[in-house]
Formats: sequence, structure tokens, C-alpha cells
Amino acid sequence: MPRFLGAILAMTLASAFSRTASAHPHVFIEDRVAFMFTGDKITAFQQSWKFDDVFSDTLIQQFDANGDGTFDALESKAVAKGTLPNLKKFRYFNYVWVDGKDICLVDPINFTATAKNKIVTFVFEVKLPKPVDPKTQKLKFEINDREFYVEVDLAKDQPILFNG
Repeated sequence: MPRFLGAILAMTLASAFSRTASAHPHVFIEDRVAFMFTGDKITAFQQSWKFDDVFSDTLIQQFDANGDGTFDALESKAVAKGTLPNLKKFRYFNYVWVDGKDICLVDPINFTATAKNKIVTFVFEVKLPKPVDPKTQKLKFEINDREFYVEVDLAKDQPILFNG
């Protein structure tokens, strides 16, 4: 009997410390991506991140200074200041390749944070360094937290849009 218990304990400890068993998301994002066209070239993409209720509550508690359940312009700027520097460490979960070449980190512009019905949404744009011609160039786009702390899923309705 003691050998059996020792074997169970060893297996339990081994599984408890394995990387696969411990990796799971803590934040969930529903993402929409709009590819922005100028003429016939993609010049940017806009993302809309809708957060889960638990993380939304954390953001509202931290950044809703007047306690009205929404973010005004100043609160939205505070959200940007409080979240974007950390997201930058993870490339804002954006990985973009043009003709197989990684275009590296591109900082977002036109960031806004909104809160409605206790759910927080971030909307921001990422301008491409150079316009991409989808007829002659290969564009690969990935939205992913490679640390698997945040799960990013495409929205069920209208996950990918084209503007322009």
C-alpha cells in the first residue's frame, strides 16, 4: 500500500508541475478585425476586443473614476496608459507578415475603451508600415497570446470586416 500511495503522489506532483497542465487562459477576448483599405491596398487594421465579464469588472473597478459604469474620454485615456505598456510586451497579441517577412511590433493608434452593461471593449487601429496590395502580396495575420494567459477568439458574427 505505501508504494502505491508513493506512485500516486509522484504522478500527481509530476502532472501538477507540467507546463501543459498549468497553462490555461485567465482573460477571454472576443475579437473582430476590420482590414482598412485605401484604394485597393490594405493600410491598417482595426481591432475590437470585447472582454469577458470578470476581466471587464476588474477594468471598471480600476479605471471608472466616477463610478458610473462607463468610461468617459479621460477614463479611456487612463485605460490606455494603464494597459497598453503591458500589452506592448506581448506585441498587442498581433503578428503580421508581408510576403513572409515579420513586420514586427506596430503600436496601436486611435485607442478607445468603452464600458457598457458591465462589459469592456477596446477598439484600436494598427497602421501598416507600408500599404499592402492583396493582389500581389501575401499578408498573414495572427492574433494570439503565445503565453496562453489570454484566449483570443474571433467573434461569432462578423469576425472579419473590410472597410474602404
